[in-house]
Amino acid sequence: MLTREIPREQWGKYFDDFSKKYEGWVVDVEELDSEIGDQKEAVGLPLVGISADLKDRENRVEVIIGGRPDADVTRIINAPKRVWVKEPQAAGDEVIEVESEDGTRTLITLRHVPPEETERQLPANA
Repeated sequence: MLTREIPREQWGKYFDDFSKKYEGWVVDVEELDSEIGDQKEAVGLPLVGISADLKDRENRVEVIIGGRPDADVTRIINAPKRVWVKEPQAAGDEVIEVESEDGTRTLITLRHVPPEETERQLPANA
């Protein structure tokens, strides 16, 4: 698995392209924090999109998953400092890691579940 850092000036395009390619695929979102420990924020929900807002002092990355009234999660990552992507040999098992200025890391793990199979695998109220 190849790990590479995405340069800051490419975050917007990278996340736009990633979101278009993997919209509807199943993701897990986990926050890694040395003070409070690892926290699962979402498990097995379809990706709506990831975006970077770097135009003002409130720099942030937004991860939106679920996209349904009964399962909708928006994870806002404030003050992002670095973004890495771990790319496997086959599409569908990527991991994006976003490190914040405070040292918190957020992992967005894409599972190899294409959108056409997502509805069959997720419970109706997931």
